[in-house]
Amino acid sequence: MKKFNHVLLALSIIFGSLFFNMSSTQAASPFVGGLLGGEQIQIGTAVGQSATVSTLITDGDISTSVLLSNGNMGWFTFVTPVDISAIAAKFTNTAAVEFYDSNNNLLQRYELLNNDGTQMLPTVVQGVSTVALKYTGANSRVYEWNVFTNPTTAPLPTTINWIQGGDQVVKLEWANTGAESYNVKRATSPGGPYNLLATVKGLAYTDISVVNGTAYYYVVSAVNQAGESTNSGEKSIRPDATMFTGGLLDWKTLQVGKTITTATSTTREVTDNNTSTNTLLSNGNFMWYTFTSPVEITSVVAKFTNNVVVEFYDSNNNLLEQYAITKSDQVQLLPAPVESVSIVALKYTGANSRVYEWNVFGEGGEVLPEKPLNLTATAGNKQVVLNWSSSDSSVTEFHVKRSTIPGGTYTTINTVTSGTYSYTDTNVVNGTTYYYVVSAVNAVGEGQNSNEASATPKGSDVVNPPNPGEGQTGERALLRIILISGMDREYDLSMAEVNAFINWYEARANGSGNVMFAFDKHNNNKGPFVARKDYVFYDKILTFEVNSYNTGTSTPEIPDYDPEAH
Repeated sequence: MKKFNHVLLALSIIFGSLFFNMSSTQAASPFVGGLLGGEQIQIGTAVGQSATVSTLITDGDISTSVLLSNGNMGWFTFVTPVDISAIAAKFTNTAAVEFYDSNNNLLQRYELLNNDGTQMLPTVVQGVSTVALKYTGANSRVYEWNVFTNPTTAPLPTTINWIQGGDQVVKLEWANTGAESYNVKRATSPGGPYNLLATVKGLAYTDISVVNGTAYYYVVSAVNQAGESTNSGEKSIRPDATMFTGGLLDWKTLQVGKTITTATSTTREVTDNNTSTNTLLSNGNFMWYTFTSPVEITSVVAKFTNNVVVEFYDSNNNLLEQYAITKSDQVQLLPAPVESVSIVALKYTGANSRVYEWNVFGEGGEVLPEKPLNLTATAGNKQVVLNWSSSDSSVTEFHVKRSTIPGGTYTTINTVTSGTYSYTDTNVVNGTTYYYVVSAVNAVGEGQNSNEASATPKGSDVVNPPNPGEGQTGERALLRIILISGMDREYDLSMAEVNAFINWYEARANGSGNVMFAFDKHNNNKGPFVARKDYVFYDKILTFEVNSYNTGTSTPEIPDYDPEAH
């Protein structure tokens, strides 16, 4: 009998694995599981003026399509208003989605990214009665379109498109794939293993926890409520203090053109402290930078192929002085300091010149402070905790700004001293989403705003978790988590893992810690993967329960497998 039971168990595992793999494959399409699946889309020149209907863009088949042109758009009106947080569409050219209430008032417009993955909206659009898809160019051929109350698939992977290293700092940027957030990871050897550095809402991160001369390897993954994408391609950098760092052009974006008043392009390749990148100056083009306030310049350095000169201009674009750089890859002291410089330009004097690095140095040069780095917002009960960093020693104070609309307009709610890198906003209402930026101030003035961070405070009475260790007997437990979307997830974990989760949850409730918690799937690691993890966001949890048991005395009832929960 036992042998027969073992056979049944083995078969159930095999068929369960098959079911899991089939479900995973079917759920891999970003166009299924939404509010428009199989629905008839109205096509016409205005909402309410339908000329025809079609299901070709909601049938889950990317081989069928509808051409939107001649002023036509597609729309769908829901029976009752819905909340929409994500979109997926496959199309040509450019397109946008508009959301209307029951009175046909425009609630929000979203310009679609040119990818066919799940794209999260900046904020959840509530009370949507009609959703419309419009082309924004000459036309657009649409193959599939869907909208979601909650995303059903993870976002597409991103790509690191810029990385640069300086003196004890690394800056990287990546492409927008419509994720809710991005995980920045770092390793000290090619291929990992990678450690999570930060979860970022924006598209850039500045790593100031690096050591000069050490090679670092970075990847970024995209995350939403449905899961995490694969890692981006790896980018490596070796931060260091060189002859090209510490000047007035560090990290600056330079203008490129034939006249100072007209820029035709920009470049960062010659101010990134990386001599493997370069910009070719030819066809009459040169590069320049305009300072916020006049500076004094005492020396210059450049790495180049053919001869170049540096020109210094005042605030009226009058030439103050010209200096020929005679030696490549060497700092050169000017014959005399050039004062009141508003614009510094680099020009070639021969047929052309390929420039790898360029910087100028000054004494007492006054510039606005760099913007604060890596702003994060953590929600609590009637409070939001902000944290940021800064590598600018000239900062005297920080301005903390807030808005209830993404992108501002922001209102300054407080000012903190230069040595303070956190602020707790207690003048908030639970259930309202707030958007924050921080700016730095020095003797010259106020610099640019930091990246935007948002959080939605909520009451502590929503969930009442037990204190760590209280009543948590047993060796293992079934941890059941119910999300605010109604999804029910269950994990069979060791008691140490359960307590780690509870500790994380309580830390987040108090305004500290990461925004999400990772569950190791252990024996559920099906397929050719080395490891698989589920990620749960703190502000998506409605409630949870812990059912403990001992492995030597009893076996818990195995829950029904829910593919939505994995």
